[in-house]
Amino acid sequence: MGNDPEPATREQILELMKQKDSLEEEIKALNQVLESQKVGMDDSLVDAEGFPRADIDVYQVRHARSNIRSKGNDLISLVTKIETGLHSLHAQARETCDDGRVVNREQDLPSIPFARVLVVLEGSPAETAGIKQGDLVTKFGSVTKNNFLNLKNISDVGESSQGRAVEVVVVREGTPRRLRMVPSTWSGMGLLGFKIRPVAEEENLDR
Repeated sequence: MGNDPEPATREQILELMKQKDSLEEEIKALNQVLESQKVGMDDSLVDAEGFPRADIDVYQVRHARSNIRSKGNDLISLVTKIETGLHSLHAQARETCDDGRVVNREQDLPSIPFARVLVVLEGSPAETAGIKQGDLVTKFGSVTKNNFLNLKNISDVGESSQGRAVEVVVVREGTPRRLRMVPSTWSGMGLLGFKIRPVAEEENLDR
């Protein structure tokens, strides 16, 4: 299996996530335009007599509203593509024999950690998945040591995969373990229910 090429969807998903972040920033800036004019998406742009309001820049507001709607639709489409891509990537991560049985090969699991689990909250999706305090995370959905940039990568995968199983690989007591977490709302905050921090290179051999 070591000779198999990396699935192209990994890079595509990362690129889509970058586009999603960029779109969210653009929409945020456009909303700030509306805030500066003290109007929302549905406030009237004409006065009681039917004339364009003199207290706002009507053209700027209309332009911002149009862009917010358009970019909002683009964002929905992007999130859908990310979810579809992640689902495909998870399917590719499973090894299947000719008779259809799933085979888990530990030697094929990513072994270089990028984060350590500090806390797992009771009743959370992370606890349900079997994640333990001290686990070293080597894979979370499409995120591995090779493409991990910051903790937002993890929250983005969780957000994009809400309600769907995400493959999580951890190293515990020197042994890689493949788990499945379903990001979802629960009694606590967020969709995951654990706290992690990036690990330094010298920590990689711990435990």
